[in-house]
Amino acid sequence: MKKVFIDAEFVCDRRKLDMTRISKYLLRNGYEIVDSPKKADVILISTCGFGNSLADTSFKKIKELKKYDGEVIVTGCVPDTDKKRFDYFFNGRSFSTKHIDEIETYFPGNKVSFSEIEDGNSLWINLNRDKISDTFRLLFLKFNLIKKAYVGFFDQMFRNNIGENHLILQTFYGLNLPIDDLYDIRIASGCWQNCSYCAIKKGVGGFKSKPLDICLNEFKNGLEKGYSNFFLTAEDTGCYGLDINSNFPDLLDKIMNIDGEYRINIYALNPRWVVKYIDELEEIVKKGKIKAILIPIQSGDNRILQHMNRYSDVEKIKSAFMRLKKANSDLTLATHCIVGFPSETDQEFKETLDFIKAANLDLGIIMSMSIKADTEAESIEPKVSRKEISKRLRSAQKYLRNLGYMTFKVKGTLYYRKKE
Repeated sequence: MKKVFIDAEFVCDRRKLDMTRISKYLLRNGYEIVDSPKKADVILISTCGFGNSLADTSFKKIKELKKYDGEVIVTGCVPDTDKKRFDYFFNGRSFSTKHIDEIETYFPGNKVSFSEIEDGNSLWINLNRDKISDTFRLLFLKFNLIKKAYVGFFDQMFRNNIGENHLILQTFYGLNLPIDDLYDIRIASGCWQNCSYCAIKKGVGGFKSKPLDICLNEFKNGLEKGYSNFFLTAEDTGCYGLDINSNFPDLLDKIMNIDGEYRINIYALNPRWVVKYIDELEEIVKKGKIKAILIPIQSGDNRILQHMNRYSDVEKIKSAFMRLKKANSDLTLATHCIVGFPSETDQEFKETLDFIKAANLDLGIIMSMSIKADTEAESIEPKVSRKEISKRLRSAQKYLRNLGYMTFKVKGTLYYRKKE
């Protein structure tokens, strides 16, 4: 029996769901999942290529795990998002996110095929007994009362900083702790868009919706298991159904026809789809089941959005935000923005801050621009210096505090939320 150690610490929720599914595949085929790379015959690591700093972290983790005796197999997005660097750095076996079915070629001859394994609905929790911090986590998580107190402490810490709906920003997952009352439903895989600054599509491939009946069955299963807090996620949730003769509002309508007490969080609903479906979304939000929506605008300036290859009618986006908030004042609206996209002027960045003010956003993050190799953004000039980006982040923090937001910065990212 082969022993496998799974590492998926610094990756997004979709990659953690991948690893949960892979763990089911391995367990059903007789493999043992171990809690230390020292014990493993195979070390399977998932990687993130979203930004250069996260890719750097992935390379560091690969190097760290290569010191063990077990064979290191790399998956996730880095094999494709950072292909040149990865091929130079790593000469072992690997498969990217868009080729996840290749797991069968690395663990062959099994009774249960990977296609028979249902998707994950909980995030993979990375625990390594070789690390002192994870040893404490294992001890705390073993006993339910201590576990609740331990998880509750960090949950409250993030609530104090980011607010009640901190989960919509995914920040909590970085702590590598279970969210016991949250049921994840990945409604699609791959990406529809071609943003000029992003390399993720290289890793995840083209867009593919999960069949409607499977999404609904996963939701019903979550309710039957006692969950009331649901998280709909994908690389781009809003284009759900375009490849299967359906659409995102239709999915939401059918979910909300299911009886039960529950709340729904929606991740990565891009502005293009919010504007397209605003009439339907407005009626859906009025029903009060939608708790929070993350709508990543990335910029509040039309010219910059055009260079980003994103939907670029800022006034229509702003109007859609306001209509959703009017439909239900308890709805939490969050966003992602980027500071320092190539050629962005100081005034154009101020347009982003003005958008946050005008749309009366509840919370969000402003990320420093990270230029990925072999993306369109790499060739756009002039580049904005790191010094100027830092200056704009400081200016944004002051601006948002003057509006009454709580703010804090972590590694070049500014978090903000309304004071309660």
